[in-house]
Amino acid sequence: MDEFLKKELNLQYFQEKGYTRKKCVSCGAYFWTLQPESIVCGDQPCVPFSFINNPIGKKTMSLSDVRSGFLSYFEQHNHQRLHFPITNERMPVIARWRTDIYLTIASIADFQPHVTSGEVPPPANPLVISQPCIRLNDLDEVGKSGRHLTLFEMMGHHAFNKNVDEIYFKEDTVKYCNDFFTNTIRIPKEEINYKEELWNGGGNAGPCLEVVAKGLEIATLVFMNMKADSAGTYTIANEQYTNNPLNIVDTGYGLERIAWITNGSKTVYETVLNETIKWISDHAKNLEDKKILYSLADHSKSLSFMLGDGIVPSNVKAGYLARLLIRRCLRFIKSLHLDASLIDLVDYQLLLLKSDFPSLINQQNQIQKMLNVETKRYSDTISKGKLLVNRLIKEKQQFDSDTLITLYDTHGMPPSIVKQIAQKQQIPVSIPENFESMIAELHTHRTEKQEKKERNEKLPETTSLYYKDHYLKEFDATVLFAEKTSQGTRVILDKTTFYPEGGGQPGDKGFFLKDGINLPLTEVTKEQGTIFHHIKGELKKDDFVHGTIDWDHRYTIMKHHTGTHIINGALQDILGAHIWQAGSQLGYADARFDYTHFEPLTDGQVKEIEKRANEFITMNVPVNKLILDRNTAEKQFGFRLYQGGVPPGNEIRVLDIPGVDVEACGGTHVNNTAEIEKIRIIRSERIQDGVNRIIFAAGKMVDAYQKEEQQHYKQIIESFQPIFTITTNEHISNELKKTSDLFSVPINQLEKTIKRFIKEAKPTKQKSFTNLSVASLYLFDLWKKNQKQKKTIDMETIETLKDQAESIPGTEFKVITAKISMESNATAGAIITEPNYIVHIYDGKKITSAASENVPINLQESIVKAIGEILGGSGGGRPRMTQSGGPNLDRVDEALEQAKQLTVEILKK
Repeated sequence: MDEFLKKELNLQYFQEKGYTRKKCVSCGAYFWTLQPESIVCGDQPCVPFSFINNPIGKKTMSLSDVRSGFLSYFEQHNHQRLHFPITNERMPVIARWRTDIYLTIASIADFQPHVTSGEVPPPANPLVISQPCIRLNDLDEVGKSGRHLTLFEMMGHHAFNKNVDEIYFKEDTVKYCNDFFTNTIRIPKEEINYKEELWNGGGNAGPCLEVVAKGLEIATLVFMNMKADSAGTYTIANEQYTNNPLNIVDTGYGLERIAWITNGSKTVYETVLNETIKWISDHAKNLEDKKILYSLADHSKSLSFMLGDGIVPSNVKAGYLARLLIRRCLRFIKSLHLDASLIDLVDYQLLLLKSDFPSLINQQNQIQKMLNVETKRYSDTISKGKLLVNRLIKEKQQFDSDTLITLYDTHGMPPSIVKQIAQKQQIPVSIPENFESMIAELHTHRTEKQEKKERNEKLPETTSLYYKDHYLKEFDATVLFAEKTSQGTRVILDKTTFYPEGGGQPGDKGFFLKDGINLPLTEVTKEQGTIFHHIKGELKKDDFVHGTIDWDHRYTIMKHHTGTHIINGALQDILGAHIWQAGSQLGYADARFDYTHFEPLTDGQVKEIEKRANEFITMNVPVNKLILDRNTAEKQFGFRLYQGGVPPGNEIRVLDIPGVDVEACGGTHVNNTAEIEKIRIIRSERIQDGVNRIIFAAGKMVDAYQKEEQQHYKQIIESFQPIFTITTNEHISNELKKTSDLFSVPINQLEKTIKRFIKEAKPTKQKSFTNLSVASLYLFDLWKKNQKQKKTIDMETIETLKDQAESIPGTEFKVITAKISMESNATAGAIITEPNYIVHIYDGKKITSAASENVPINLQESIVKAIGEILGGSGGGRPRMTQSGGPNLDRVDEALEQAKQLTVEILKK
């Protein structure tokens, strides 16, 4: 490898300027230096920092000074700055254009994989950028090492060469670097060494030079000329690489490190975060731990970017990483005894960042709301977590690394708090030093498999007429491929207007006409780029057919699809720019739209969103269907394009509804928002942490839904009769919504639910109510009262059951099997407070099995499954208390007998 690097990096520039190639006696790496007597590379840990209290450079430089100097220098040397909507000269810290990582971790990450693979031309060539990046893999070193940060700016000048040095490559890269450092930053050239290394990341690799001065690495110059390939001939970090189609200049200049070396402060934190450190110090009552002080200053800056760029805290993906930092900050605030909140601190950070990054403070209101929700949620998590830890202690759980990770990852319990609780009961807990770095690493990369888009070259292509005209209803085509199936035939045509299922949009319906015979279309699919039409009947290669789509189905789907974009626009308008599509599914009757948000919607917000969506419809906004190259699309619309996913290739289809929404979308749409007619939000719900769902109907399906709603209402009113009478029938939708929320079931399940509640509540007096919701509330309260009475423990019954207990021969244990009218969980729980009992009792709904603390039996493993199978259902629970149920109520006696036999067999052993 040394010879490979020597060949790659033995530059003419080094020879002309008098550099000598040396081998470091400490680390063994080769380096280029103007000091031939040097025996070490000049990097840590081979040498200590020698700039502390001894800065170098023409003057003390701020972050803004360094950034401005870098961008201006390369702009003067024919590099172009980039400009994007909202974020201006940078990309967001959430890598919306990537499918493999969540956060932007380097300036070259901005151009991977599309540009670096040669699939897409660069947005400028050469170009210069200062890209804010976030890395959490060294999270535990932040504040401790004096040099690690979670958020840093990687300044880069990049050139993309189709030939070896079409723009420029190795020679000019080093020339620019040396010139910038010696003439702009004014570091003496003798202080700068170039250390040889191999670099790899993001599917690319190449030789590189690490630029070091006074013990500090201040830049890395990567000559990216390889790409990952399992059949490649180069091996780097146990991966195979082959030649890349481009020779890429990938440089990374450390903004914060360059500023640090010109300041000479004790740590990087005093240079980069000095004002924030002072602010925290002014509000803190405990400043004993500097690491916590520095970490809080760093993390709160990272959060300003993460939340400002649209990450919504959650338990998954990028949201998990944001929550990880938030909760660290909250713990640090508590440790420092801060008299200010995390919201106050981030507000201060936003003010400091306002001049350089104005887009962040524009999101201040939403950032405050997210932090408020997260602060409360963390407090609730700790309260619940303490109960969980105490239970695990009671169950003699070992608190090893895996358990600590599960407690944090699944339940949000920090290991430090777990340790505090355990130590109070003399249970040792050892926390790995890099614990939270381990956690962050688990969530840094995307794990979902990417669908392969490669076309099967043996199969013919089909011209997609639906892209040329979304309103085309009929077409003529020739069969290019036919294959018999169990249902008929699947064929490939030379052209089609039938849309294949994909991207949340169902395939079209319709039929083919062949020689006067109608052949129904059952399905349209797209497999590895090939469109298959599945038909009932027989077709052969070279047959000529006439296709007709089911226009009512297609047009309704078009309204729903454009409707998802309108709903998205309304959500952004009402709730904020953090709204981001998390999925969608279109149907004929309705459609669903999933999106990121930090809390469930209120009824008032739902009404406001629906109102705004209908305002967009009445505004008659044109729906523009564009085909743009990726760079043009990103420059014009930014990265909101990728809400529905990142499409492959350079040419992308963009749906633009001006002032409403814009997105890369390949579905079929109406031409104007007015065609949708109207939108009705049917339901809003929370489907997972950080993600909400709206289900809505558009056009004539709104009328269909309202008709169905009236039918449900009529059936529900009838289900109350004759005991309850509803006197008024107004505001039907609102009444159904209130009742649905009360019983926590969808509207179409209300009739069945209310009948069950009436049966169980057993109302005897006839009553009259003004409306449905009042009647439902009365029924619900009556049912709760009845359930409470059932759960009341009758001690006389308890004693009777104990008297009936059967002793298990050879043991001190007793087993009880019985049918009772009281609630079985409460009854069983009361019995097993005493030792030696195993209980299996049926209360008319379920069988509860329970065991006293001293009985050596695991009901969850040994008995509950067998009971569930007999009842035709299932069971579950905890080792000492389970529930089983199923439809076979006629076999309850058999199930109880089986439970008793299994108990006896297990305990007699």
